[in-house]
Amino acid sequence: MTRKPARVILLKDARQKLNPPPPPRWKPFAALYRIRHALVSICLVSLAVIHFEKLPYSYLIVPIGNKLIDYGVTGAISPRTEAIDGRFVTCSGPHRVNCVVDGDTFWYRSVKYRISDINAPEIGRPSCEAERRLGQEAQVALLQTLNGSGLTMERRERRDVDQYGRKLRVVLQDGRSIGDALIARGLAHRWEGHKLSWCG
Repeated sequence: MTRKPARVILLKDARQKLNPPPPPRWKPFAALYRIRHALVSICLVSLAVIHFEKLPYSYLIVPIGNKLIDYGVTGAISPRTEAIDGRFVTCSGPHRVNCVVDGDTFWYRSVKYRISDINAPEIGRPSCEAERRLGQEAQVALLQTLNGSGLTMERRERRDVDQYGRKLRVVLQDGRSIGDALIARGLAHRWEGHKLSWCG
């Protein structure tokens, strides 16, 4: 086995110092390929969250203490109670502080709320004349109730606000949902994740 002369080795080292090899180039697609499994997992989780956020909460039924708790109605297990104290009027104009929009929507201290355990008839875009009349009756009934005493509201939904930016709350009077009273008078439906018809 022949060994290269020291002079040849020194010349080779000198050439490498004068002409160093180019630095390795960053290849973004190669980097993405290496983390492809993590990217796919993130996308799947994001799609699952988006999908389940759109599901009606009445589908989320779980057994607790040998009872079925319907999260579309009861929602949170330990809701936080907020007092309602103020004088309400019917909403009109852009400036809204304490006012009632319809049978299930109202403003309180300039914040818009949606009563989450019921659905009342529409006033602005009713499907028929009967729905418009019932909507006006529900609006008056809610206005009278909110001007009563012993009112509180609780967050019982997993979401804090709906897709329209309204805070989702159940309104209680002396510990009982005012939605039950509106339902008993035929001025609201129990919210089951979809609207029921008021026509026919």
